[in-house]
Amino acid sequence: MRDDAKLFARIAPLFDVGLLSDAQVLIAGCGSGGSQVALQLAMAGIRRFALFDNDVLEAENVIRHACGRRYIGQRKVDALADVLLDRNPAIEIDRHDTDIMDCGDLPEHVKRSSVVVLATDNEPTRFRLNQLCVDTHTAFVVGRVFTRGIGGEVFNYRPGESGCLACLEGLLERTQYRDGIREIDLVSEEEREKMYGLEIAEIKDSPGLNVDISFITAFHTRFILDAIARTIPERPKHLLPIEENYVVWGNRPVHPFNKHFQLQRITLTPQEGCLICGNGKLK
Repeated sequence: MRDDAKLFARIAPLFDVGLLSDAQVLIAGCGSGGSQVALQLAMAGIRRFALFDNDVLEAENVIRHACGRRYIGQRKVDALADVLLDRNPAIEIDRHDTDIMDCGDLPEHVKRSSVVVLATDNEPTRFRLNQLCVDTHTAFVVGRVFTRGIGGEVFNYRPGESGCLACLEGLLERTQYRDGIREIDLVSEEEREKMYGLEIAEIKDSPGLNVDISFITAFHTRFILDAIARTIPERPKHLLPIEENYVVWGNRPVHPFNKHFQLQRITLTPQEGCLICGNGKLK
């Protein structure tokens, strides 16, 4: 029996990992969320990764990251690659220590991917990848933890079927789930400067405890597996299709949520007039 076959022997009767082994997964952002998603995918049998990040693992990252203290000071793509290979030495990893906004060959990498994992912590990178995925008809799944870990969201763009990230943002501006979910909405300018030393436009997501993040990364990973299964002739057994393409999860009863473990499911269709994927698309 091959070593990688032994690794998956306990779950093989429940989940045909071999059907997913040829998928190419692009991980955009190797921070707390992206690293945990990548590790979960590796443990589900994904063997081909392209990792994109241009940051170094700092001591303050470790408490929420898949990589531990011995990786402090290393590039995140290298640290995460080492963790993934420790779980499965058969994994193939392309490492890209680069800024997504400045990566000239990013469109080619997106086009070659079965699915793109959006795990960055800022809107410009998300919307660049959204545009590239729409242009190349590539599925993506984006996950975001709301401020202080009160909850989060996961959205799966399905080419030719669903709306894109721009459609989603336009829809959510008209719902209660965009009210008070960002750090920028909850603190004064003085507090922001004290906490981050950044201008308002630069404020990034502010996740909470690792357990709060883990709920969202679990949804994120499950949607990614579903996206991959939609690209192959035969779905893995027991991996039933997910009907909805967007979920909002509340960890605890803090506005806009009113109870622990609150789940909202939405099926987002292309929105009329969307400038990215709809009939209002920019020429």
